[in-house]
Amino acid sequence: MNQVVPQRGEQIQPAVFLNLFFVRRIVNHHQDSDPSKRKRRRPDLSRVNAESYKKGNTAQKASVDSKHLSEPDNQPEKNLLSRGFDQIISGGLSLFIAITVISLGWFSQSGVGSFLYVIEVYLLTDLLINGPHFMASYRLLYSRRENFRKHPGVTIIFPFAAIIFLSYIIYSSYRSEAFDPLGIMGILTVIAPILLGWHYVGQSWGATACFAFLSGFRIAPRERTLIRGGILTLFIYHIAWFYNDSGFIQTQLIENEAGTYLMLSVMSLCRLLVGVGFIAGLFGFWQLARESGRSIPMRIWLPWVATFSWYVMVDLQPASVFLLQIFHAFQYLMFPLRVELNDYTPKQNGLRHLVLYYLLLVIFGFLAFDWHTFDAVPKQLIPAGTATLMIINLHHYFIDAVIWKIRKPEVRESLFGHLKPGTSG
Repeated sequence: MNQVVPQRGEQIQPAVFLNLFFVRRIVNHHQDSDPSKRKRRRPDLSRVNAESYKKGNTAQKASVDSKHLSEPDNQPEKNLLSRGFDQIISGGLSLFIAITVISLGWFSQSGVGSFLYVIEVYLLTDLLINGPHFMASYRLLYSRRENFRKHPGVTIIFPFAAIIFLSYIIYSSYRSEAFDPLGIMGILTVIAPILLGWHYVGQSWGATACFAFLSGFRIAPRERTLIRGGILTLFIYHIAWFYNDSGFIQTQLIENEAGTYLMLSVMSLCRLLVGVGFIAGLFGFWQLARESGRSIPMRIWLPWVATFSWYVMVDLQPASVFLLQIFHAFQYLMFPLRVELNDYTPKQNGLRHLVLYYLLLVIFGFLAFDWHTFDAVPKQLIPAGTATLMIINLHHYFIDAVIWKIRKPEVRESLFGHLKPGTSG
């Protein structure tokens, strides 16, 4: 069967607000707290986890994973960027928008439709948030020479394979009506929801663990299982929802509408599972507060709760699904921004550096995602634009898998290098 070539303007790219009202405050704090800027320093693990660092046993103590984010440093509470910005970008804003969409949906479907239309079209969220979040990961990957040696599959082999794939798409588009005669895009579309769901919930758990560490909490294995396990139920729901919405299972099991009934049962089971996971996670937070003798700061549980709100929103208002990518991208940006502040921002003109950094992310993101929409581009190249979007999304997943390994000393130094014993973030 011949495949229809996507027409210009048909594609709706995921698209929410990137407000820079805290940038100057963040830069000023960054400069005040680190007056010795700025060549890349050798990792100082004692600044990241003072209790577990022993000077004579560095190699052994350096072998850690993400659970070590939760080990306390017995210092006053510190921030990743600033207290207000941490809460807004990690989940506060997305939680507010999700609740707004859910509430509007109860009163007026036309109202929620208008609200979503404003977000997608008029707030330029794809331009200001989604594109920059992808480009920030490229900045982190290719700005370090050692990544070429340590991760050749991600830095070299994947881009080389992507060029071959794009060449195949372009060749097919010019030679036949079917822009993908081998059906590779269809296979990638089936795989993408699995990688995407794991990526979303994994990042939200990472944000929760990060802020627990910054607040001096140690999450014991039992609480970690409850809290992380709760959010992982959203991963299962994510896969089921996307396959149900795409009709993939229904088209495979068409006899007597078996696929339809199967997916109805699966979705009901997933909703129940998410409810149980939410309760289990709340119990985990309660246990953490009880054992630590402290209340849990808002910024620790905000990413976790916000992620649940995203999927409740999608379940009740399927048209809001594009917001999932925007919420994820918005939450993501605080991590590369902190690395940029720690590793690359000069002592002088820090604000100008950050503004230039962000503008370059916007420009390169626009070129990467929208080059095929220009009038000068032949219509035969439009399918290559669609393939580019898929490639960047898949590559981003593998990039993040290698650049955010917290067990690596250089990663901990880049993310937490601004912390100093006895100072409050």
